Amino acid sequence: MLNSGITPKILIALFLLKVMIGIANGWLMLHYFNGGDTWEYHNQALNEYHLLFTDPKEYVLNIFRSGYQTGYAGLFSSVNSYWNDLKINLIIKLLSIFDIFSGGNYYTNVIFFNFIVLFGNLALYKVFAAIYKGKENLVLIGCFLLPSFLLFTSAIHKEGLILLALGIALYYIYTSLDKKRIHVADITVVFICLVYIFLQRNFVLIALVPALIAWIWVSAKQYAPLKIFLVVYGIGAIVFFTAGIVSPSLDLPNYVAQKQASFLTINNAHSSISIDTLYPNFTSFIHNAPQAFIHATMRPDILDGKKVVFLYPFAIEFILYQLLLILFIFVRVQKPVLSINARSFILFGFFFSFSLIMIIGYTIPITGAIIRYRSIYLPFILTPVLCTINWERIKSHKH
Repeated sequence: MLNSGITPKILIALFLLKVMIGIANGWLMLHYFNGGDTWEYHNQALNEYHLLFTDPKEYVLNIFRSGYQTGYAGLFSSVNSYWNDLKINLIIKLLSIFDIFSGGNYYTNVIFFNFIVLFGNLALYKVFAAIYKGKENLVLIGCFLLPSFLLFTSAIHKEGLILLALGIALYYIYTSLDKKRIHVADITVVFICLVYIFLQRNFVLIALVPALIAWIWVSAKQYAPLKIFLVVYGIGAIVFFTAGIVSPSLDLPNYVAQKQASFLTINNAHSSISIDTLYPNFTSFIHNAPQAFIHATMRPDILDGKKVVFLYPFAIEFILYQLLLILFIFVRVQKPVLSINARSFILFGFFFSFSLIMIIGYTIPITGAIIRYRSIYLPFILTPVLCTINWERIKSHKH
């Protein structure tokens, strides 16, 4: 994977860009937003860093302890749960390791953080570059330079680490399917990545499973991609709404409703938006679907920028994406020649991203959080869009 196909100069420039954006984000959060989550992680990591030298045994063991009376129950719970705390504790532990080498300097940690996250970008780039040969510059834009994606994967936050695990897992799966060879080492890497994704954001893995099943099924059996994805997602929808009958711990609609309820308790967010209460039943999900779709795909808009100034750049970004989608619809390459594995991966990206974007729309009533959570799934939609638009035709109309 180290042989990315990107020239060293460009790769160094991309890395430095990510570092500069990560440093700028940290500085702005510290001076204008009371530090936010990223500085909270840093401060808690410093405590762990000092603990390492005063009580190394406690440093190693405390991440495995639950301080709740319920012990290790509540795997999908959003509050008072060991598993909910673990997603934060994992990033704190990682930062405390960085602190050993940085001396506890936040901005030096940004360099370490972006060095490892860059492998996630590279893995995703390699997959799309293999699909869209000759369009590497467009793939580069889609996998590195989409503004909100670049921002939130460069800042010290969960998004970059999820990208790292997701990108590496998809790279190994795609390569194995393409070469029709499966190695134990590849399976091990994919398994570790998927476990990390589950521990960091379990609903991402829930959305990932049906998309992976459909992708692997299509690639292995060479079936018609779209039909298989529709069948798998139809079965997945039935399982989603009925698994709770088998066991209350598998009541996934209730889990999504709890996620929304947890976000609704946040009452100091500047970019809060009105959202209908979600109930854990099929009727409520259908009723809330249009609102969830609009919030997750159309926000922020210019009116949001009038309420909260920092939303203006993101509103402009999404206007540009909407223009790209219009170009994709009306000025695209007709029937590009792609392999079954390539086509199924593109469908994987769309179904996976769309399902997550809908979950975001259902659960998050804060525009700023919607932008951040949604950012790491944009490449799966916009990279194929960028590479399928007929740019030569557009250029010819200019002359």
